[in-house]
Amino acid sequence: MDVCEPPIQIYFSNDLKKQYLEEAYLLGYKFNNIYIVFCLVYERKVPKLPKELEDLQIIGSLNKKSDYDLNLVYDREEKLPRNGQDAFLIYFDPPNFKNLEYFSITPILLQSMGTKERSDKDHELFQKLERNEPRRPVNKNQSFISDDNVLEKINHLYRNRLRYKKFKNSGGNSSSIKAQLARPIVHGVLIPSVMLVQRLLISMISVINYKCIRNHSLVEISKVFRHSDLRLKQFNYFPTQFLCYYDKSILYAADSLSIVGDLKLPIFNSNLNINNSNYINLYNSIWLIFNDLLLGMTLYTTILERFPEIVTFIKDKLIEKYLFDEMLKLITWITTKNPAGFKLNTDLGKFLGDLYIWTMWFWKIVVDKTNTADNYQHLLGVLKFLCYFGGCSFLLSFLLDLIALITFHIYVFYYCSAKVYRKQLEVIKSLFQLFRGKKYNVLRNRIDNLNNYEITGEAFEIDQLLLGTLIFMIMIFLLPTVFAFYLVFSCIHVIILMTFNFLENLSIVLCFTPLFVILLKLKNSKRLQGGIKFDYLDCKHGMTLIKLSNKSLTYLEIFTNFIKLFKRAKNFRNSILLKFLTGQIISIEYDYNLKFNYLMLPQEYSETINIWKFVK
Repeated sequence: MDVCEPPIQIYFSNDLKKQYLEEAYLLGYKFNNIYIVFCLVYERKVPKLPKELEDLQIIGSLNKKSDYDLNLVYDREEKLPRNGQDAFLIYFDPPNFKNLEYFSITPILLQSMGTKERSDKDHELFQKLERNEPRRPVNKNQSFISDDNVLEKINHLYRNRLRYKKFKNSGGNSSSIKAQLARPIVHGVLIPSVMLVQRLLISMISVINYKCIRNHSLVEISKVFRHSDLRLKQFNYFPTQFLCYYDKSILYAADSLSIVGDLKLPIFNSNLNINNSNYINLYNSIWLIFNDLLLGMTLYTTILERFPEIVTFIKDKLIEKYLFDEMLKLITWITTKNPAGFKLNTDLGKFLGDLYIWTMWFWKIVVDKTNTADNYQHLLGVLKFLCYFGGCSFLLSFLLDLIALITFHIYVFYYCSAKVYRKQLEVIKSLFQLFRGKKYNVLRNRIDNLNNYEITGEAFEIDQLLLGTLIFMIMIFLLPTVFAFYLVFSCIHVIILMTFNFLENLSIVLCFTPLFVILLKLKNSKRLQGGIKFDYLDCKHGMTLIKLSNKSLTYLEIFTNFIKLFKRAKNFRNSILLKFLTGQIISIEYDYNLKFNYLMLPQEYSETINIWKFVK
């Protein structure tokens, strides 16, 4: 099959239309069949330009006779330029880098869910389409808009025009006196100060993540420290996010090891998408932290006004009534009465009930010693510190720790009853094999036949069967009593877990809502690049007019990863009935790394301080 000559593509910005009637040369970039018009000049000779603009050249003429391949002549009647041969004239508005505007084939990735995001349905459909697409020969001299060099020149058109204008106004001297004066301040004072703060943050992160208590760190034990770990890593990454947006060359250093690879960022974007997603995530985090602090201060003011009522509720209602008196009545009801009409074993019920009641009284003595007026004043000071310096999210984390602490005895009751119930089920299951003429082999983890005399030489005695049957019947008759305690404590435990889940959902809303992204969508949707599109305008005398513009992310695309965060960051609903029936411990399963991936925080947080070596 013959390879056709590639069609000429002329990228012409809309702001140059007002110069259609002038006679001038076209200064711009040429990539094989693609011409990108930078500006109009009136001299054919181009002066020596600075390094950022050295690839500019004269690529054609407008309303002038010349020996260039691109010779545009404006037709007043048709109100369009002609080139003398078939071509595509693509109009576009130069992206304003100050407003985070740029063209991108791939949508911007605002949050990350980890490596699983690369195997989505769209990617699978694209691979299927690529396999079934007929192969056609392509001219090696043909360029495409998807080429990085072509798209980068279009995206930097606005910035390079400012540089070109500044170069012309300075008479060829591109050095900046202000930059020279500011350099000692930046490198002598600002950078060392920020590096000192980063070292302090990295040390604090290492301390709270150090496994000191039975191979567990403070982050794994306390919700407050876990939230502190997230906030400290955010603060530590803020300078890197700002620098990567301010100077994108930092992302791709001269050496082969880029800062993205050093930090192990959980992102898959490239080029400007990384810069702008860094910028958006930076200001979204700052805005959410600021709102969090304001809400925390407001809540503290409300707590301070109603603190006596809150103390009365905690002492009289929560601790005295619900966590002690009502629990004693509930345990006594199961022990001495016939709950729901079921006849339970009196001796076993009394034994378990006395054990739980004794533990309740011990818990009551400990709580009474800490339930004093002085301690409540200390608690008020802790709340003030958390609300003013951490915000509402830290207050929620403190409430989670406080609920876990004052309901610890209920968790112990549930844990013990679940273990007893599960062990009893395992014994019943093992003894039930006797009626099938089988037994469980502990060493080989399998079920063997009882009558294996020909193999092992051991005969199964009838006394063993009778003893196993007797124990089996005892376990069956005692199971309802154990199950009654297990059922009650399981229900209370699930209610506490639901409270945990609700408070953590509030914390996710406060800390991870893409609020800044929504405001960008309302203010200027061009900042949220969802791809590019070409709109057909007209076709006259071989010149096809096309409009190049941005597609914006939809609200569904903005909130896709935020919804996934709710579903995957924590979960206790899956198999909750199965865990209850089998006696397994019902707990909230956390994916701790998901929040860091969502915010695109680096895995190697200690490497963030090394970014300063890339700053020129």
